Amino acid sequence: MLGYMITSVIGCLIILSGLVYEVKRSPFSSIIAYAGLVLLHFTECINLVDSSLIFWGIAALLTFGTAMLLPGKEPPEVCHGSRFMLLGAVAGLLVGISVDASVMILSAIIGTLIGQLFYTHTPKGRWVRFSFSTFISYFCNVGLKIIVSTAIAGIAVEGFLRNQTAATI
Repeated sequence: MLGYMITSVIGCLIILSGLVYEVKRSPFSSIIAYAGLVLLHFTECINLVDSSLIFWGIAALLTFGTAMLLPGKEPPEVCHGSRFMLLGAVAGLLVGISVDASVMILSAIIGTLIGQLFYTHTPKGRWVRFSFSTFISYFCNVGLKIIVSTAIAGIAVEGFLRNQTAATI
């Protein structure tokens, strides 16, 4: 029982570190969050279908690939766009979890877009508003990683809630 508890705490910490690395703009952040999800799945803290686990692994690899291929157009002294987008994604995820688990990912996407729109209206985020292609490129470079990592964290939270509900019944 103690080993189960330790591995679940470690898995949650790995997922949280993936979210922290989003703020630092690391291309490995979605892979780190996926590693935490895999740890939670194989220690049976959460129950996932294997196809869902494979889907999120492919999504994490694709976001890592896009982060490596797309140039970071954000000026180096400005690192606030990812904070706005992560806060929007987490807020959207919490709204989605409170409504229904099937709405969770869509609300995280909408929250990320709203966070990016808020960022473009700050003085340091004006450079994103120059053209639509800059907006889309920035969203693909930063936003997709945030969506995948936040959705992985939401799946872990939903899995814990589902297991706790099943244990009390």
